[in-house]
Amino acid sequence: MNLKAMNMFLSEDNIKRHLEHLRRLRLRYSIVEKSFPELKDKNIKEILRLNINKDLKDEVISLLRSIRAHEIYFDSFSELQKRSELLLRHYSSKEKFLYDLFTEAKEGMCGFLFVYLDKYGIPRYSFSTWDDGAFLRYEPVLAVDMYEHAYFNDYGFEKEKYLRTSLEYLDLERLASALDNKK
Repeated sequence: MNLKAMNMFLSEDNIKRHLEHLRRLRLRYSIVEKSFPELKDKNIKEILRLNINKDLKDEVISLLRSIRAHEIYFDSFSELQKRSELLLRHYSSKEKFLYDLFTEAKEGMCGFLFVYLDKYGIPRYSFSTWDDGAFLRYEPVLAVDMYEHAYFNDYGFEKEKYLRTSLEYLDLERLASALDNKK
């Protein structure tokens, strides 16, 4: 987790609240996992195939998605911005990519904006909620938390300001690394 980069656009208090939320999610999952050992070390796809109570399955999948989305979010930022040649193969410029991402996030409601690689290795973005199966179709590389609680304490109703500021610190090297591994 690169909390130093997040300090560039979120207050320390806001980051602490995010970390506490993630800690509570992990604790809740740990309790469920101890109660149901068959869940141990299973991913979402494996849990979907388990023959367990539907309500339990829904809760476990929701917890795992939320934990993973927050982990990706915390890893998605860097204070060091570099030019990514691999990204430029798919977009005319870093600014074009960020503009498209900004437009997608601005038009979305609540959820996480994920950046992922499609089956051809092209960077795409998806404004996802927990119910759309996002984690079954692809593995997100970057995430921006667009739930109101993520930015309201620092930016109030200025969602666009949060977006502009946070996207300045988006770690495009993570995306470049994923692109390089996809070749």
